[in-house]
Amino acid sequence: MSTGHGAIPKLSGDIRPLIPKLGLRNYWYPAIADTNVGTRKPLKVALLGEEICLFRGVTGGVVAIQDVCPHRGARLSEGVCHYRGTVACPYHGWVYDESGKNVAVLSEGPDSGVCGKPGTEAHVYPTRTLKGVVFVWIGDAEPAPIEQDVPEEFFDADALVQVGQVYWKCNWEVALENSMDSHVNYVHRNAVVVARAGFIARGAQGEHPLYVGNGFGGDVSESNYMRRSPRQDLYPNGWKWPKTNYRRFFTWLTKPLAERARRNIPPPRSARWCGGHHLPGMFRAEFGWDLYTRMCVPVEEHLTRVWYYHCTRPKNGARRLWDRLMYATLRRWIIEYNFSRQDEAVMLNQRYDTPEKLSGTDAEVIQWRKLVVTRHYGGRDAPFDYRNPDGLAPDAVPLERVSVRYLQEQARVRGRR
Repeated sequence: MSTGHGAIPKLSGDIRPLIPKLGLRNYWYPAIADTNVGTRKPLKVALLGEEICLFRGVTGGVVAIQDVCPHRGARLSEGVCHYRGTVACPYHGWVYDESGKNVAVLSEGPDSGVCGKPGTEAHVYPTRTLKGVVFVWIGDAEPAPIEQDVPEEFFDADALVQVGQVYWKCNWEVALENSMDSHVNYVHRNAVVVARAGFIARGAQGEHPLYVGNGFGGDVSESNYMRRSPRQDLYPNGWKWPKTNYRRFFTWLTKPLAERARRNIPPPRSARWCGGHHLPGMFRAEFGWDLYTRMCVPVEEHLTRVWYYHCTRPKNGARRLWDRLMYATLRRWIIEYNFSRQDEAVMLNQRYDTPEKLSGTDAEVIQWRKLVVTRHYGGRDAPFDYRNPDGLAPDAVPLERVSVRYLQEQARVRGRR
């Protein structure tokens, strides 16, 4: 089913040049919010170097076809949807239905001799709309089951998934690797969401990545979230980090609220969708107020569309309304702007082509790169050579090894007995 780009190269040394600059093909990607697609005017979306025209089909679903008219190269997205379930090119009025078939040529009339002939059809991209997000299959192979590429909460009727979107002016892999290391308590030391919960030292050795089939999770038995952290790191020469503790007053005021909010974060329901990094390009975390996903979609080589999925499972309608209100008024700014723009500021001028000296906390960076290169060259089903701690098979990793929230919920349940 899947197609690759030849033999898998040797996965040693610096393999960054082997990572596809425009992302992994033959995967499902988020393209647009369903509400953005109208009935009269098509829209253009670019991803993975592809330019796509989106419009409404006969039954109201979103259709995706190539944005370039097969006739003379005009942009279909600049056309008009004159008739239900079709889009007309703005140049000569070539009309395409949702199957990509050329069904009329308005500039030539009903007796057009070219209408519908071989070569006049437009390429169609498979689509699926979930929780208000239109996902598009980008690739040459037959679409894989969408459940393999889209987080589990999109298929959960009880889950509330709120979605945000920003652009980062950097490569998708640079954007994604940002969430794989120990930078949080340095880069984000003044971010609201970090200061409210207090300083957490990452640890000099990091965590062993656990391979779960579509990416990696961190082994929570090694996580600093499971043990008390010092107020400051102390260096042999007397240096302290953070240099001062004045932020701890803010932490003192807000930490009870942070801990209460954390209890409302829904744990993942399977290890496959645990916190960590997952194909084709997402980072997930039990973070802030929700089960949080940052999905990095390549637009161009140095432009990434970053999608945010914020998942909660409200117990009633009032709580659902509260979660929506808080996301719209406060949480979106805290996570997607105050926190994430600090990441972007570093990455804008980051070099990805100079020699590296990696640390023990970069273990997941190394394995992630190997996984991406393996799937790029060998296809999405190519086996990945990685040995988990304790010899765990990818589909046998227990949820308690990769989810702090799962452990907390289990402890809460036991405490009620």
